[in-house]
Amino acid sequence: MQSANTKLFIALIIVLGLAGGYLYYSQVIVVNEAPIAAPATGGRTSLSTYKDLHIDFSTFDDPTYKALVVFGQVPVSPGVTGKKDVFAP
Repeated sequence: MQSANTKLFIALIIVLGLAGGYLYYSQVIVVNEAPIAAPATGGRTSLSTYKDLHIDFSTFDDPTYKALVVFGQVPVSPGVTGKKDVFAP
């Protein structure tokens, strides 16, 4: 009697798990997702969109920017990398 109840309980858990998985993955239960808005232009943008674009290069005239210095080797040479093989003869 105890064995039959145990098998029935395990089968019930498996069936409920499969049903829950089906509901979750079939999107019957809808997860709250942010809607994806369509682009404002409604299609491809051409380069004429950027004709009035003005880039401010005054940052490069700042003394703090000009004080930046490159340290080390350029381009970087990796040299010998990796760990020493402890099992090598």
